Amino acid sequence: MRRICLLFGVLTGCSSADTGALITLSEGTGSSGTVPALDTGGVSTAEPTGGATEVLTTDGGVTGDVTAAMSGADESGGGTDATTGAMSGGCGQAAPFAGAMAQTIMVEGVERSYILALPDGYDPSHAYPLVFAWHGRGSNADQARLYFNVEQASQGAAIFVYPNGLPLADMNDQTGWDLDPSNEDFALFDALMDEMSATLCVDTGRVFSTGHSFGGYMSNQLGCFRGGVVRAIGLVAGGGPYGGGCVGQVAAWLAHGSVDMVVPFSEGENSRDHWAAANGCDAVTEPVAPPPCTAFTGCDDGFPVTWCAHDIPDFLGHTWPSWAGPAIWGFFSQF
Repeated sequence: MRRICLLFGVLTGCSSADTGALITLSEGTGSSGTVPALDTGGVSTAEPTGGATEVLTTDGGVTGDVTAAMSGADESGGGTDATTGAMSGGCGQAAPFAGAMAQTIMVEGVERSYILALPDGYDPSHAYPLVFAWHGRGSNADQARLYFNVEQASQGAAIFVYPNGLPLADMNDQTGWDLDPSNEDFALFDALMDEMSATLCVDTGRVFSTGHSFGGYMSNQLGCFRGGVVRAIGLVAGGGPYGGGCVGQVAAWLAHGSVDMVVPFSEGENSRDHWAAANGCDAVTEPVAPPPCTAFTGCDDGFPVTWCAHDIPDFLGHTWPSWAGPAIWGFFSQF
């Protein structure tokens, strides 16, 4: 396996002595040949040559009518109160707690941790959408919950699960995700899906995944290999999916910075092109809220693809835009 490092936007060879890498990639086989895989999370502008840390949201001078995006989703059929009628076995059971709480679950003999956030006034007779939110490299569930703002935008309309990644030996023991669908993090997703369905009232037809950077890669992989479970994905600054053999279809909302020096813009473009092709979209796009987003036309019914290319320079162009969280929830809420 050839290792590559991205040092201030320049791809170079990498050795174990390198300490200034902002991103470490390994080569994997994707649907179109050999492609760079396994991204990182955010970076710190205070210590740009040190380890990766989480990137916080920024306005970046970009504004958009996110409210219009959300109301537009409602008008197109099925807002936040819509259900598919696919109620899980946990419906009717009292909530284990109120609000958000750290939890653990045993997966393949390893104790894994996550944050479970329940809506205020959780109603065990109402089937809620379930949203998985995946942090970036070197980050954690608490930080993802702090700045993604998808949960806040949902205003209590969904259940949110924020998993914690394990330290990765080939990434200086920073937390991240194993993108191989046969390995531990897909097992974590499957176990959490079973646990949430058995203990909470979940609308199993409305399972969504969001993430930033490495978490965006994880969402793309889940969209591919768990397409029969996940209904839609919404991610920022990710890449993939890799490995081929995708199952089913998912609706996809993707954002990427054109000046991103951490995860190359081409990675986001490749993700965009994958989902546009998988969902039978035309090559034509049209503007949608919030700017600068566009939506492909002619996509298969129920499987839209939205692409948001921005030029916000903050955090080496790898930021989570302030409009992303509300826009992602607006996208999810139409299903």
